[in-house]
Amino acid sequence: MIRIIGEMLAEFPDQRFATTGESALALARESTPDLILLDANLPNMTGFDVCEILKSDAKLARVPVIFVTSHDAPALEVDAFGIGASDYVIKPLVASRLQARVRGQLRWKSRVMQLQARLRDEECAAPVPKVSGVRLLGLLASDTAQAQRDALEAIGALDLAADREAALRYVVRNEPSAIVLDSRCCNAPGEAPVLADTVRELAAAHPLVPIVVLADACDAETERHMLDAGAADVIAKPAKPAVLQARMRAALATARKAQEALRAALESPAGASVHTFPVLARDTRSA
Repeated sequence: MIRIIGEMLAEFPDQRFATTGESALALARESTPDLILLDANLPNMTGFDVCEILKSDAKLARVPVIFVTSHDAPALEVDAFGIGASDYVIKPLVASRLQARVRGQLRWKSRVMQLQARLRDEECAAPVPKVSGVRLLGLLASDTAQAQRDALEAIGALDLAADREAALRYVVRNEPSAIVLDSRCCNAPGEAPVLADTVRELAAAHPLVPIVVLADACDAETERHMLDAGAADVIAKPAKPAVLQARMRAALATARKAQEALRAALESPAGASVHTFPVLARDTRSA
């Protein structure tokens, strides 16, 4: 698995690997990573144990964790998000899916740095207002709207857009906490680029507002297109309400951390810190 993941993520050469939870925690504490891929099945400590320890560590709590697991069980997926995971990828791994989901998580840090530079150039004193309450914008297909609406309204206030144009007009006037797009509302059959363009336009309007796409036939290429366009997550329909809620809350948490990081970076004269990583270092202490 180390070899497979290393090759799949060759575009990110600064990699370190551990084969036990204890070694993983030691490596992370030595040099804070930008992202952690975590297998649920580890000797001595489970991946869930490791994730809980990471999220209780002030230095490591903000590092996104992607679970990589063979457990295709909604209850475990919900549990993973409940303890702070940012994503949950099920084996067997598909290179394009894993690459896109890693890029998607790392994109938030890049957006913070870009916004920091832009806002400092504009000398904006209060660029990131704190938001109270959760307000979602939903563009949902009629045949699934009620099921999705119930799950989403358990998270926060939900505003529904009638079509793609209405959603784009909405974000000009408002800044929702998150946006949920049903692929059926943006695309005619065979027109996947329309949805990708919608995601790009919405992301350009509000870079730190997560966009979650609900997609039929959620294959790896569909995920890649949507994530590379700027979506925070892509969820295959039909999604169990608990899974949809868990993934939405994870996307909101990621956005909140990005907003807090931007605010802190702008308030600090030193700006955002960058952690260096030794190239392709392998942990051999547990071998």
